[in-house]
Formats: sequence, structure tokens, C-alpha cells
Amino acid sequence: MKFKLFTPKTTPPTTPNKQNKYPHAKTGKQLLTTTDRACHLLKIKRLYSVTERIWEDHYKYAIEQFAELVQQVPASEIHHHSNHGGLIDHTLEALHAGTRIAQGYILPPNSEPEEISSSSDRWRFGAFIAILAHDLGKIVTDIEIVYRQKNTDFQPWHPWYGNIPLGAEYSYRYKQRANNSKLAKSLHEKATMSLLPRLLTHKAAHWIFEDVELLAQLFSTVSHATLGGQVIAEIVRAADQSSVSNNLGATTGVNTDHSASVPLQEKLIISLRNLVNDGELKRNKPGAAIWVTDEYTWAVSKATMEAVRIQLTSEGHKGIPKNVVRLFEILKDHELIQPNPEGESVWTAEVNDFAKNWQQKLTFLCFKNEVIWPTSNPDKFDGEINPIDKEGSAAEPPTVKNQVKKKKTEVEATATKNKKNNTQGYSPPDQLKLQKKEPTPTNTNIDQIPAIKPSQPAKQTALPIAAENTSLVSSADVKVQWENSPKAHLDRVEKNEFISWLISGISRRQIRVNEAKAPVHILEKYVALVTPVIFNLYLEKNSLRKKIYENRAGDSKVYTLVQRELEALDIHQRGQNGQNIVKVGVEGAKRKSELKVYLLRRECFPTLSNFHPNSAVKIDNYR
Repeated sequence: MKFKLFTPKTTPPTTPNKQNKYPHAKTGKQLLTTTDRACHLLKIKRLYSVTERIWEDHYKYAIEQFAELVQQVPASEIHHHSNHGGLIDHTLEALHAGTRIAQGYILPPNSEPEEISSSSDRWRFGAFIAILAHDLGKIVTDIEIVYRQKNTDFQPWHPWYGNIPLGAEYSYRYKQRANNSKLAKSLHEKATMSLLPRLLTHKAAHWIFEDVELLAQLFSTVSHATLGGQVIAEIVRAADQSSVSNNLGATTGVNTDHSASVPLQEKLIISLRNLVNDGELKRNKPGAAIWVTDEYTWAVSKATMEAVRIQLTSEGHKGIPKNVVRLFEILKDHELIQPNPEGESVWTAEVNDFAKNWQQKLTFLCFKNEVIWPTSNPDKFDGEINPIDKEGSAAEPPTVKNQVKKKKTEVEATATKNKKNNTQGYSPPDQLKLQKKEPTPTNTNIDQIPAIKPSQPAKQTALPIAAENTSLVSSADVKVQWENSPKAHLDRVEKNEFISWLISGISRRQIRVNEAKAPVHILEKYVALVTPVIFNLYLEKNSLRKKIYENRAGDSKVYTLVQRELEALDIHQRGQNGQNIVKVGVEGAKRKSELKVYLLRRECFPTLSNFHPNSAVKIDNYR
């Protein structure tokens, strides 16, 4: 039997040490011993008026059975709780929220007082089980897991036939969505029924089966039936949304790694990507909202962003503009969409599907493919998307050259207008930069497994690392001959993501230049980047880019990888001893100081030609 393998798209399993590359299967009790999980268990327990024995025998038993089944898999691939162990964390959060929500209901519904007193606990337990099971089917239909025991090869695991053997190494991946439909999304909810008995003791199952109405609502909710869930389904939906909202920042304002607030533009992209992956937005066929070409993803403007707005609002996110035109502007301001030839957000284009003999004129937002598809290569539209202007004539399509030319014009116009005021300070913009990963070959034979390997830090090219020990720049440094280095091509320079971000920030007056504590200073022959301030600022405003660098950094500091990319462009100036970082003097009216800077050749930045050199920064004859 063959088993297709590839590097998982989810956050790779943690590596305890060099000998143990993969996580090991643990008991449910062991998986619940972390501080956060134990705290959630205690909070949940306090919400139930049951004896210690009932709690241990039935409630805690169900949670431990769930944890041992799912181990440390994430709750989603790219949406909420997508971290290692996210499914357990999401379910515990939903249990806590759902138990509190259920207290606001009269259970059983529409019942007499006598029935409430005798059946209330049973119904609350039924709601408890429904919440616990609501995502359990993902390990059946959405996630593939392989495991190996000592001195054996990896083999596929299926939850229908028992748990992963305790102590065995395992690894997981999310399956690729098939057929571009909603069917794949709903399969896990139907599959949950097959695992529901694993959560119940014999006594608990018998207790639930005594109430036919509760049983009907439980089964309808767990299987995601259109009708029949009623009160139990309402509780589960509210609990699920509460956990998702908290994780994505609707209430707490924290990212999935709980590190920083999530900017609105990042929420828009995450939501759009999730709608596409779940099949909510169809693509590449008549009536679709998404059309994918070789370089760009064309999204029908109003329909797509209205769907994004509705999803974010339903998840509880605050401050989502009601007008979709405002959402267009946010995406454009953060350079997540390609502007049309007039510099506006929305394109008009004709869709020609030759195979189906179908043609339609629509308005679009144009994204680079790597923004929507950072880790995969989507199916391409077997037809044409032809931009047109207001008169219906063919318009210039989005290309890198057009964008570079337009950006140059905007930068030059802004620099000329603000030439006398280039010392005012502004906060840098929040941006979202995504990196497209190359697909990993599949069709590996199970007998040849290195299995689904957690991604390892990429080997770095033999480029010099920015030195921590720096030397002062003397006049000899200024006389370094550039003829020994190959001339850098301007188009390569402008395509570099850090350079693009830097020029854009300066042109919009969002990155301070030539003032006290500014991260950038313009000199006569160089652009001086204060290090590591400017590089850390770039990583801070590009959180996803930062994660990519962190996976590659190994023992190096993350910002040095940005510097290496600049060194590959051959536009930087080394110091007297060949070091990448040099010191320059700063002479103010009252005091002198020095800065560590990374020097770039100014002639490679024609858009900065209108800036006067900062006379306070002394690079020549500095001691």
C-alpha cells in the first residue's frame, strides 16, 4: 500500500531533543497536565454541581478520552488554533464557554418545573458531550497521521481502530481539500458520529438514551443536521464562536500565538483564505467568486469582501467596517492588492471560459497568488482574465514592472512635495507579507518512510553573517572601490521585500528619516540603516514573514537573515575590516554620539534623490 507524504502545512510538532524528532503519544491525563489546560479543567469542573466521583467517572473521563484520541493535532490548518495542540486547547475553551452559556437556558426546554429538577443535569451533560465532540471528526476526515513504534517503520493510523499506541512517535498533516466544494468542510461533522461512543461510559450512554428528545438533539447537533439540533446546537455554535473569536483577536486582541494584536488587514486575508479553502467561495467556474491565473488571484470585489465581512462579524470581531469599499481601501493601503492602471483598488475585467463557452464582465480585486496561497499551488483557471478600461478597451494587466514604475512616480512626487518637511516623524505601517513555498513531491512509498517530517530549519547559503563586533568607519572606508562588485540591477533591488517596504514607508512619511532617533539617515553616498532597529521594525510589522525567518534562523539572530538577502543584492558597503556593520558619528549642537549602521549604496535608490544628506552624521574622518 502506498501512502502519500509531504511536509505538513501546520505548525510542525515540537522537538523535545535531538534524539526525539517527533512527539510521542501520551495518555489523556498526561496531555491535560499543562498549566493552561489544568486551569481550564478546574474552571469547567466548578460550573457543574456534581460529586467528585461523578466528575471523575464521566465528565473528566470523556475529556481524557478526547485528548488521548486527538493527541496534539491543531484545530485548523490556517485559521483558529492552528498551533501544535490547538484542538485540545480550542475544545477546552469551548467547553468552558459552552457550560456558562448553557446556564442561561431552561433545560429541558419547554418543560414543567418537576421535569426541570429531574432532567436538567442530564441535558447539561448532553450539551457537554456535544461541545466536546463538535470537532472530533477532523481526525477522521481532515487530518492524516502516521506513527511508528520502536524499531518499526511508520504506518498510517485511523481513529476507528483504536488510539495511537502510547509512547509511539507520530506526525500529522492536513489533507488537501478536494473538488472545490463545501462537502469537504462538512465531512468532519458527519464523521464525528463514528467516534461519539468513545467519549461515553456505559452508564453515561444509558443515561442519555433514556431521554429521546435529548438524544435526537445530540445526534442532530453532532452530525450537523440542518434540523433537529435546536437548543443543544445553539449552545455548541455559541461556544465554538466564543473560542474562535478569543483566539483570533475579536475579544482579547491577541494573535494565534498570543504575541501581538492582529491588524485588520491580516484578519481580512486570513478570513478570505479560510472561505476559499472551505469551499464557501467557489473558484474557476461560471458564477464563481475566485479566479486563479498563473500569477494572480482575481476575487469578485463586492461579493468576496461582503462574505469576508460577514464571517468576521459572525466570529465576534469588532470594528469591521460595514462598507466593503472601506475594506478595499485597507487592502490597498497595505499593498495586499494590485492597483489598477489608474491607481484604484477595483479592476474591471472580462472572464472568458472557452471550455464552457461562457463570458462575463466583472469587477475584481487582484491579489498576488502568494498572498492567498502562501503554502500551496492552487488549480489554475483554464481560460482568460482580460482587464478592460472604463470604455471597454483592453487595459494594461498587472505586472511587476508596472507596479515598480508606478511606485517610483508616487515616491518622487511625494518626495518633491515634502522636500522641506522630510524630518517629521510618523509611525511605520502595519503590513502583511507572505512567502510562497514550493510544493513538496508526494507519492512516497510507506516502506521508504521518513514519514511526514516536521520542517527543519533550512540550510543557509554561505553568506557572511552581520558581525556583532563592529569597527569605526574611517576615510579609507569611503574610498572603497565599487568597480570590484557586479553592478546591482535596479529591478532586483526594487523587488526585494525589505527594500520595497522601506521605500514605501519613506515615501508615505511613515518611516522617519534624518532626525533624532530615526532608523534611516540619508548620506551623500549611502543610505544608512540603523541596525538592528530598522530590521526589527520590518519584522515586527510583517509578523508572518518573521515566522518564516524564525524557522530558518537556527542559532542566528532573525534580523541577520534580512541582512543576508541585502548582501545577495551586492549593494551594501562593508567597513574597513570587511565587517557588515559599521559605526558612524552623530554630532549635534550639544553632544556627540555614535550609531551602528548598515550602509547601502545610495545610487541604487533614485527615488531618494531629493533628500539632502544629513550633515549631523559623520562618516568621513570619524574617530
